[in-house]
Amino acid sequence: MERDFTMIWLPLARVAELTGKSIKTIRRLVKEGNLPAVNRLVPSGKSHTTKTFVLAAGELLDLEIADCKSKNQQGVCLDRELMNLSLIHISEPTRPY
Repeated sequence: MERDFTMIWLPLARVAELTGKSIKTIRRLVKEGNLPAVNRLVPSGKSHTTKTFVLAAGELLDLEIADCKSKNQQGVCLDRELMNLSLIHISEPTRPY
């Protein structure tokens, strides 16, 4: 059975900005397993670099939505990617954006 879910992934710098914490602290929280995250290869000039993206859920998602609304902005939709959700542990139910 297939289901479509919209998952909001934010770069480390954006998570740090929203939470008022340093990027180093966010990296530590990811490493300790307190924030679900994925590493992805992204274009960078003529080459590629690996960036870490954090799953926006719960309070972090609320902060992102409120900030986007206050700036009258919408999120950027990236290419769809199929993921095996059995590998991802989500402690809260996902909410529509």
